[in-house]
Amino acid sequence: MIGLLIISHCDLGKEFLNAAKFIVGQLKAADAISITQTTESEELLKTISKKIKALNSGQGVLVLTDMFGGTPSNLSLSFLKEESVEVLTGVNLPMVVAVAQDRDRLTLSELGERAEQAGKRSIALAGKLLQSE
Repeated sequence: MIGLLIISHCDLGKEFLNAAKFIVGQLKAADAISITQTTESEELLKTISKKIKALNSGQGVLVLTDMFGGTPSNLSLSFLKEESVEVLTGVNLPMVVAVAQDRDRLTLSELGERAEQAGKRSIALAGKLLQSE
């Protein structure tokens, strides 16, 4: 099973995991790291490294971050490693649910692409969408 690590500002990642558990049930090999103004970068890099090692059962770890260019994303990018660690930014709940459902049957790169597609498909401007029906 591919590990799942969500790194976000404040407790956003933890809450995404809570919501995904509510929808799909128990999530194994999944964790979150919260980044606040008080957390030092060196400490965060050590924590990220430890979590990635703990979550990797040999199939890799998908790291989801809240926004490209933010501290969670910037720190995560230093762990990118083909077939071992992939980073996907712009996390949303449909993305987390897709990962939870497919991470035991896809490769790391396939799972990253599946999560990206699920995240993009779930974005809709409701007023515009409803007008077209």
